[in-house]
Amino acid sequence: MLPSGVWRGFWEQEGYGRQPMEAFELHFRGELATGHGRDVVGRFTFHGEFDEKSGRVMLIKQYLGRHQVLYDGRPDGEGSILGKWTITESFVGREYVTVGPFVLSPDLPRPTGDEPIIEIKK
Repeated sequence: MLPSGVWRGFWEQEGYGRQPMEAFELHFRGELATGHGRDVVGRFTFHGEFDEKSGRVMLIKQYLGRHQVLYDGRPDGEGSILGKWTITESFVGREYVTVGPFVLSPDLPRPTGDEPIIEIKK
């Protein structure tokens, strides 16, 4: 199960480079995922699905008053979600698709070095 709470992340797009998302919230309840935050484009909400067996996350990122972005990702084995975002837009009767990578990671406390050492006994 992915942790609910504060997350951090970034997306990359040609011409924009790597763009961080300010600390944002993601919440996982059963198979549902929701959240909200802000990045260089503006404020957004997340809603989507989480498959606990495969770890796959599919989110719609809706910029308030703007476009949607589909986030399709999977766990990397280290606690983060790696994947591809997709924007599909129609213009003058044609469809245009833009894609790029993203990374989402829970904002966990960083070790300070003062943590006690715990002996693991068999």
